[in-house]
Amino acid sequence: MPFHPLSPIAATNLVLTLHRTPSAAWFHQALTTVGRLYRFVTADEVQARLGGQPRGNGLCHVTFDDGDRSFVETALPVLETLRVPATLFIAPEVLASGGNYWFQELRHLRQQVDDASIRRQVAAHTGWDEAQIAPFSLAALFKTLPLASIWAVIAAVQQAHGLAPAPPANITLAEAAALDRHPLVAIGAHSLSHPVLANESDAEAERQIRGSVERLTSLLGRPVRHFAYPNGAAGLDYGPREQALLAAAGIELAFTTDSGFIGPATEPLALPRAGLAASDRETPPWILAKLLLLPVWDRLRQDQENQQRRRLASIVSQPAGIQRAGA
Repeated sequence: MPFHPLSPIAATNLVLTLHRTPSAAWFHQALTTVGRLYRFVTADEVQARLGGQPRGNGLCHVTFDDGDRSFVETALPVLETLRVPATLFIAPEVLASGGNYWFQELRHLRQQVDDASIRRQVAAHTGWDEAQIAPFSLAALFKTLPLASIWAVIAAVQQAHGLAPAPPANITLAEAAALDRHPLVAIGAHSLSHPVLANESDAEAERQIRGSVERLTSLLGRPVRHFAYPNGAAGLDYGPREQALLAAAGIELAFTTDSGFIGPATEPLALPRAGLAASDRETPPWILAKLLLLPVWDRLRQDQENQQRRRLASIVSQPAGIQRAGA
């Protein structure tokens, strides 16, 4: 019987989040390790525990964000072997386009173009001082921009260097609809096209949230009640505005990327998750340590990107032509 050492004194229910799985062997080992402490359940069972009815502890739900093709090719066979349910959160506009998410395109660009050249295009597009933004990572810079600006910078870099878009990396929308009929898989909403919602205008934030829920509801033929915030850090990627929009769209559970356990008092529209990096670093001892230390994991790890984003927001002014929240 799986048992978490903290279960007798605290809520230890958990949601895991992954994006890509490098191999079936790694994923099987990771789930087996987690299963030493947890019983795997559906998102609906996690939701039932939020109100304390029925009471329970030591439950884990597995989630995936985005719809990377490795979910079908690598993760799903392991989920079937171990009989582990999972939710796959997707952005339907991205999958319908047959293209990639902006961060996938950025990762492809960085394999061919140096960071300084990309940072130069960010400065040219935003009007920010290039020397002032030089200390910041590209991830921090891009996550400070509205989605339209992100794609404008990517297009400028591609044009300047004569580069084609990255090969498609994700499943199709038709595949997502088929997965939702799988007995172990449920599809959830992840916005329409994966912006940092807090960077968008009120109208665009509503379109991204409501539009994703409505489009997936139509595609799947059932209500979509679960949502994962793009990126997902409280105060940086979402806030009360986004939570109100989610509630208005009929969302009952919204998942973040902030670490923590889930108990009866956890806010349903701000559910923490524990991320697995899907790398060689994520060995069984490392995973167990993360699960045991989860209440203080965010304080123990170096959250450099979010710290950079906060500093960046305080020193750069928003140039005209880049629309931000409330505009």
